[in-house]
Amino acid sequence: MRKTFHLPLLATLPALLAACGGDDDLDLDRYKRTSYSSYQRCLAENRVYIERGMQNPCQKSGRSYYGPYMYFGSSTTRYVGYTPSGGLASTGLTYDSKKGTYGSFKAPVSRGGFTSTSRASSSSSGGYGG
Repeated sequence: MRKTFHLPLLATLPALLAACGGDDDLDLDRYKRTSYSSYQRCLAENRVYIERGMQNPCQKSGRSYYGPYMYFGSSTTRYVGYTPSGGLASTGLTYDSKKGTYGSFKAPVSRGGFTSTSRASSSSSGGYGG
């Protein structure tokens, strides 16, 4: 007797796992960050995140300065800053707009998309420097 196995579900397993992924599967391409003309301007505009515990919300890249990476969910916004050496921080801030509260989360810097080869969109902030 010959047995036949059909594996249509197995073929879709990678897509199912990606759809069910949690915080460890964040994709840096979904994050945005704002560019600033000066480090002082970046610090001034991201002061609230510093007050909430973010150590390094600004990073120099080329001739511009960038604020933290931001991801805008339905009611929660996530922010990820930088290490002193310019890499991505291992923790980030969350802001729940429904509750008006801040929290923290472990940023997935070692897998999922927070890697040095990922790119993120940026938007330009006003051209006046501080």
